[in-house]
Amino acid sequence: MKDFKPNAWMLPQPVMIIGTYDADGTPNAMNAAWGGQWENNEIVIYMGNYHKTTVNLERCPEFTLTFSTVENTSAADYVGIISGKKQQDKVSHTGWVVEHSKNVNAPIFTNFPLTMECRVKETTHETKVGYHIIAEIINILCDEKYLGENGNPDIEKMNLIVFDPIIPKRYIALGAPVGEAFHDGKKLE
Repeated sequence: MKDFKPNAWMLPQPVMIIGTYDADGTPNAMNAAWGGQWENNEIVIYMGNYHKTTVNLERCPEFTLTFSTVENTSAADYVGIISGKKQQDKVSHTGWVVEHSKNVNAPIFTNFPLTMECRVKETTHETKVGYHIIAEIINILCDEKYLGENGNPDIEKMNLIVFDPIIPKRYIALGAPVGEAFHDGKKLE
């Protein structure tokens, strides 16, 4: 086995798009990869101090979060590399359709299969360069074409992508199912 220096290679890393409004009501979006589940109805995301999204969340602690797809890869990358502080209306360059959320004061980008409407509950682990936000999930919306036969969201239909932190500068599409959770392991009993 080969040794590597310590690094945050948590795999897979979702490509999350965080939606907020600027002070003037302009929709803003940010690409983030450092986040995950905190509790059953809460998520955690690491936020750098330098993002326009961070400023927006300090003013209004509500946002939407969606997961990028193969179809949205270029636009998702764009909102990650272009700062909202430098490009005022960067969402207009993505081609995304924007609607106002009914449950939080944040934009919904309807080009994505699943959206979480969230509210910041607390911030923690503040450093000179950033902090973690813990947010409560208020509601989840899913485009009906991404529902499975059981009526629940089917992530296999969503064509989601993940960020590769080991070989940076690439996104990878999620693959097909390989087993049944809480079932296949019973074969080893």
